[in-house]
Amino acid sequence: MARKTDLYISTQTGLFRGMINASVEDVEPLGLADGVGTLTTVVIDHKNSDRLYVGTRRAGVFVSEDRGKTWHAKNHGLIYKECWSMVQHPLTGTIYLGTGPAAVFKSVDYGESWAFCEQMHSMPETIDWTFPNPPHIAHVKGLAINPQDPDQIFGAIEEGWLVRSLDGGATWATLKSGTDFDSHTVNVMPNDPRVLVSTSGDGIYRSEDGGDHFAPANDGLTRRYCAQLVVHKDQPDVLFTAAAEIPPRGWAKRPEGANSKFFRSDDQGRSWSELGGGLPEHIKGAPRATTGRPERAGSFLVGMNDGSVWLSDDFGDSFKQVVGGLPHVYGLTISPN
Repeated sequence: MARKTDLYISTQTGLFRGMINASVEDVEPLGLADGVGTLTTVVIDHKNSDRLYVGTRRAGVFVSEDRGKTWHAKNHGLIYKECWSMVQHPLTGTIYLGTGPAAVFKSVDYGESWAFCEQMHSMPETIDWTFPNPPHIAHVKGLAINPQDPDQIFGAIEEGWLVRSLDGGATWATLKSGTDFDSHTVNVMPNDPRVLVSTSGDGIYRSEDGGDHFAPANDGLTRRYCAQLVVHKDQPDVLFTAAAEIPPRGWAKRPEGANSKFFRSDDQGRSWSELGGGLPEHIKGAPRATTGRPERAGSFLVGMNDGSVWLSDDFGDSFKQVVGGLPHVYGLTISPN
C-alpha cells in the first residue's frame, strides 16, 4: 500500500493540510487566516520536512518548525511584505523570495534574514513593468532555480517579461527575445537545464539556449491564461498544465466563467493535448495552482479558484475531485516521502 503524504493547500484565507494517497483525507486548517492575505505555495525545507516556509500577501514570510502547528514571522531585511513566489535550492538550502513591488530577496540562513537583490532594479526594462489593476505595480509571480547550478535563478514578472541571474542574485538581465510581456512562471527542464519552458497570460514559450531566445509553444493549447507547469525528473518529456480562456478580470463577468481546460505535452512543451477524463464538460472555475508528486511521475493536481482540487494519477488520462469547499486555492505542495 502506498504511503500517505502531506498535501499543503494555500488559499486566499488560510493554509490547509490533507493526507494524499489515492485521494485526499483529513483536510484540516493550519492557521494563517487572519490579516495576512493570500498565501503563496508552501516550501518544504530540503533537509527537514517538518520545517515549512510560506509567504503572505500582506505580512511577509512565516516559518513553522512543526508541520504547521505554530508559525513565526521571519521578515528581517525584507523591504516589501507582499509575497508572490518562493523557492529553495535543493543543494544549498538558499531561499529566494519574489515580491510586489517586483523584487527578489535572498536568504542563506533558512529565512532568519533576507538580503535585497537590488541590482535587479537597475535594469532599464523596469520602467515598463506594470500590472493591469490599480496601483499598476508589477510583482515576481514565479521563480525557478537550476538544480545543478545554485547561482542560476529565473524570475517571471507580471507584467514584464522574464529575468535571469547567473551569479546568485548579484546581477540580473531581462529575457524578452521571443517571449511574452505577461510572464507567470518559468521552469528549468530536469534533463537539460538549457531548456526553459515559461507560462504566461498568452500561452507557453520555450527556450533551448538558457533563456537567450524563446519561441511560442502553443500547438494544441486551446486556452492561453496558464497556471504553473508540472514536470517530473523521471519523465522529463511529459509536462502538465491547466489554463483559463481569459484573464481573471473576466471570470465573474460571463456565465461561462473561466472556461478552463487541462493539458499534457509528451514532447516537452512543443505540442499539447486536451485532457478530459473524469472532468466536467465545462469547467467554469479557473486553475490557480498545480503540482505533482515527488515520488510518482504521472501524478498531477490542480487547485481551482472555486476551492476544489482535482487529481490524476495516470498521466492525465482521468481525473477526480479530491477536495472541495475550500477558499480560493492559490498553492499546492506535496511533502516528499
